[in-house]
Amino acid sequence: MRKTVVAAVAVCAVALASLASPRSAPADTATLLQKYLPTFELYSVDRRPSAVGPFLAHADLERLSRNSYSGGAWQVVIRNPPAAALANGSNQLRLDTRGCSPAVNLDACYARRATPPTVYGRAWAAPGGSTVLQYWLFYALDDWRNSPTKPTLWHMHEGDWEEVSVLLSPAGAPTEVAASQHDLGVHRPWSRTRIANGTHPVVWVALGSHANYLLPGFHGTAGSPHVISPLFSGIPLPEPDFTSSQVTVSAATVVDVGKNPPPWLSFAGAWGDGSYVLLHGQGAGAKATAHLRISDSPPGPAFHSIWRDPLVQFLSWPADDGH
Repeated sequence: MRKTVVAAVAVCAVALASLASPRSAPADTATLLQKYLPTFELYSVDRRPSAVGPFLAHADLERLSRNSYSGGAWQVVIRNPPAAALANGSNQLRLDTRGCSPAVNLDACYARRATPPTVYGRAWAAPGGSTVLQYWLFYALDDWRNSPTKPTLWHMHEGDWEEVSVLLSPAGAPTEVAASQHDLGVHRPWSRTRIANGTHPVVWVALGSHANYLLPGFHGTAGSPHVISPLFSGIPLPEPDFTSSQVTVSAATVVDVGKNPPPWLSFAGAWGDGSYVLLHGQGAGAKATAHLRISDSPPGPAFHSIWRDPLVQFLSWPADDGH
């Protein structure tokens, strides 16, 4: 879910206020979050949704210095920052995986750590008595490629945050599911969503981009809104997604960040050192011919509009047409 840190600045005060004084959530949020926890279908070669701890353990917390000597360079503040060090961190800070950059490195530079799949959950009481269950997923690296087997175009960034929500009626019955996809997402009636074991919506995670789909298969055909920024070539480039059911994650650890917000939730900085498009030549061993920085890495959950008002995704995101 790509968002810029510029956007994070505008919502910083509102996001922090929402952390300090959330709406009254249902009493037994842990039970609800477990009951409707999505089942995730992924490629075997892709990353699993992870806890933030391992990412922090191999990252630097950096500050943007704008003095005349550094010329706007990023300077290390803390190596391996503990979660407490991120509390109320400003948008002039960022996290950076040490020794790797999506500007020049591909997936091989980023270690895959064997950690239990983790989802950050939250129950939000909406006006009128309905409840939104949010499930936030963190990936250490977004590594989208235009072909699973012979890529020539990469879109990469560190620190990818994605989200799935379930809307419950005032009576407690599930009515809709929403799933993030790139800069936006879709929603779909519960009655038309594939459900595992009675209460767990099935979500297909796109290879590399980690966009969430409510139907399997290839996504991003003509007419799809998913495009790479025209900054790259002067025209929007289609960004198709590929999904597979090679691995099923059905029992992720759910950490309730609604009742007990972790200190990193108020961190307004970027979860990575930027978002890049890389173009590679044809043939074995071909090296990149273009590296373009198109945006910052995304901010954390509390700095997205769907955190401030989780109903937004059900009211303004398009209905899922299966694209």
